[in-house]
Amino acid sequence: MDMYRELKIEADTFEKMRADTNFILQRALGTMYEKNSMEGKVTISLDIKLVPEWIPNYDPEIEGETRKILKPQFAHKVSSAINIKSEKKGNFDSEMAMVWDEESKCYVLKYINNTSQRSMFDTDFQEAMNGEDGSEGAMNVPLLNGEVVDESALPGPAEGETHIEDFRDDERPEDDGYGYEDVV
Repeated sequence: MDMYRELKIEADTFEKMRADTNFILQRALGTMYEKNSMEGKVTISLDIKLVPEWIPNYDPEIEGETRKILKPQFAHKVSSAINIKSEKKGNFDSEMAMVWDEESKCYVLKYINNTSQRSMFDTDFQEAMNGEDGSEGAMNVPLLNGEVVDESALPGPAEGETHIEDFRDDERPEDDGYGYEDVV
């Protein structure tokens, strides 16, 4: 029988920790293979505690009836983590400013308006849309100052525009003998 035990990881002292590590390692590899995960981690933690104890002294080279010894305690934990993620991410960047709303008594987001960059949220535009300037609303109020250059510039047929129907020959027979049908 050995009179001592070595305090090395490869020594018999830590045989149980090594066996537990091998077990967790094999299980982690199997799970990674089954789940098609390319990353994992095995963590080994070894907690050490030195507990002082006073024992009767029968050693002739040490004076006193008792002597102090340190008894180490080792506690291990082996764990694995397999990276199998399923996640969704998002971002809300509203280009809006947070302001206090007196009506709801809470902070709200409002479009940034009345800057050098004009927008439909500007005060004058909103007043015109809502008829707050004494008019009947958006239908009777020009929204932009200045003349309308060409009112016929709205979408619609333009002069000289070519359409597919212009190339269709309505006098062709239905079957021209080639064995296919025209797709119109």
